[in-house]
Amino acid sequence: MAAEDRGLLGNRAFLAIWGAQILSQVASNAVTSALIILVAEITHSNTSSSVLILLAVLPAILFGIAGGVIVDRSDRRLVLIITNALRAAAIVPLLLFGTSLTVVYLVNFLVATVTIFFVPAEAALLPKIVGNRYLMVANSLFTFTFNGAFLVGFIILAPIVVSLFGYEILWVLIAFMFAAASILCVTLPKAPPASEHLSRRVAEMAVAQTATGITEAFHYLRQAPIVTWSLIYIALTYTLVAVAGALAPGFVREVLRVGERNVVIIVAPAGIGVIAGLGLLNAIGRRWPRPNAIGTGLIVASSALVFLAAARPLTDLFSRVGSPGLGAAFPVFVALIAGTAFVFGVSYALITVPSMTLLQEELPDQIRGRVFGFLNMLVSIFSLIPLIVVGPIADLWGVAPVFVGFATIVAIVWIGGRSTREMRRGKAKLASE
Repeated sequence: MAAEDRGLLGNRAFLAIWGAQILSQVASNAVTSALIILVAEITHSNTSSSVLILLAVLPAILFGIAGGVIVDRSDRRLVLIITNALRAAAIVPLLLFGTSLTVVYLVNFLVATVTIFFVPAEAALLPKIVGNRYLMVANSLFTFTFNGAFLVGFIILAPIVVSLFGYEILWVLIAFMFAAASILCVTLPKAPPASEHLSRRVAEMAVAQTATGITEAFHYLRQAPIVTWSLIYIALTYTLVAVAGALAPGFVREVLRVGERNVVIIVAPAGIGVIAGLGLLNAIGRRWPRPNAIGTGLIVASSALVFLAAARPLTDLFSRVGSPGLGAAFPVFVALIAGTAFVFGVSYALITVPSMTLLQEELPDQIRGRVFGFLNMLVSIFSLIPLIVVGPIADLWGVAPVFVGFATIVAIVWIGGRSTREMRRGKAKLASE
């Protein structure tokens, strides 16, 4: 019996790649949380936090298509093994050279660069492991653990370990988790022999063919509007998360008038909201057309961003001169912000999971690596200009203009992709009749 016919929990290959994803995502989120807090504590600047996030997305612009080309021409299992091992090694400078701002930026860049090859390999391998029958459920589980790992790594593990034991112990734990993920990937079934294995020549060819890969991706996307808009939706949500990560420490400092480590007030409800959204999709996803879920998520996300923008002037209204922070209004503000963050998390799930499932259903196997590599590059391009400008804007005029701007962008995307969503919904309805 084929592995994909035994169900997900009876599929050892799926359990191995799922376990590797859990470990690597917890580690990635823990290091991100620690580095964001560290930079905010050192600099007290939104701009410096934006630079940190910018360095995390820049590698996708530089190497995104090349990473996809390498994945398509190599053993994806081997790519997963090597990338997890390299990310474990990239943590070592933090242990050797302490909490230097330069080292923080460098490690952040190195981990992000290696991840450029990990993401398309994992996304391209998953359909082969689970088959189309379980693909939606597998994507939901992956997104569930992706966000559960965010809760564990970003909100629980990093702050607690740093507070109780210091940064050095956290770096050791993170390196161990990346190494364990690499070992789990060793147990994955070997892929069919590739035309060329991962080698120096393939890497050089990938660099030389980057422009060709971009051309091929654009040519395919022009013929597949559903895939194009799915890429845009995913890129938009990842960009929102990147901008939120850059501004979250400044938001709690500016709006809630508390220290940067209290960023948990925002990220914890958002993570719980994502899990709630995933539960909703698993409960009614089969009866709820994916384009409808995406459209609903976009509307909810735009509304949540508008409400977060309104929190800044309300802070000035409720603050009393001579009283610390927000005084008696603080619990009300925390409840409102946490509730809005929860709703935003739900919207993230409603957009991302159906969009990723549409991508994997529509893409032919021979081009998956290149398109997912293109997705990494697209996410970075979407994030690049915002991350350059949002820090200085937030430092000069506050976070409210940033959130209003992104609420407008989300609304424009909802309008722009409406006809394609309706076309896909009609196509699915005809297929079911």
